[in-house]
Amino acid sequence: MRVVPISPRRMRVMNIAPATSPFAPSARGGFAVVDLETTGLDPKRDRILEIAIVNLDASGKSEAEWSSLVTPELSPGEKIGAQFIHGITEEDLRGAPKFAALLPAIKERLRGRAVVAHNARFDVSFLNAAFERVAFSFAIPEQATVCTMELSKIYLPAGRHSLVEASRRAGITVTEHHRALADAWTAAKLLQRYFEHEATGERYEKVAVSRDGRTFNPAAWSSALRAGVNLAWPDKLF
Repeated sequence: MRVVPISPRRMRVMNIAPATSPFAPSARGGFAVVDLETTGLDPKRDRILEIAIVNLDASGKSEAEWSSLVTPELSPGEKIGAQFIHGITEEDLRGAPKFAALLPAIKERLRGRAVVAHNARFDVSFLNAAFERVAFSFAIPEQATVCTMELSKIYLPAGRHSLVEASRRAGITVTEHHRALADAWTAAKLLQRYFEHEATGERYEKVAVSRDGRTFNPAAWSSALRAGVNLAWPDKLF
């Protein structure tokens, strides 16, 4: 048997959840801040390469972090895309679990929580497409999500709304970008900053309007929290 050494970089993101739940029932009702690295931009065609989830309680206090590389199920001869963005290689993915194997850990960290992401529609669409491919009969609805990108239009001065640019305007230092765990933590810090601004009444716009005309209200996380708690996740995985 040939033993292949695993680099510290890879070990950090291959943290598979234990079989027992790390969360007591009383800990539910908070936020699950999600970031994905993917092979492209189309959730129907492209695949998840890396996933990270940072759990916060309802007040925004950090509770736990988890991340893993994901072996994508690609067509024969198909290459990993967008490497110039995320830097994930085929060697990095060697031995990484498939999405189906990670589903119990993902479900445990999302269930009963509002799902937060920077450009939430993108990340949630990839998660829902991945659920469908493994025959998991569930989809995260938009009302149970919080988009830190759209809310930046309310709580930050005018400017570009990328994760890095929004963080800069919020006074958050970004030391690593386009790796799932680092970006999930950055989005979590943005949400915490929005909490602070809402508490002091610091708003730059009354509402946020997305490019496709959707409206986002201040403190949108309150309704998302309620929706997340009330979501009926299936007990059966497959």
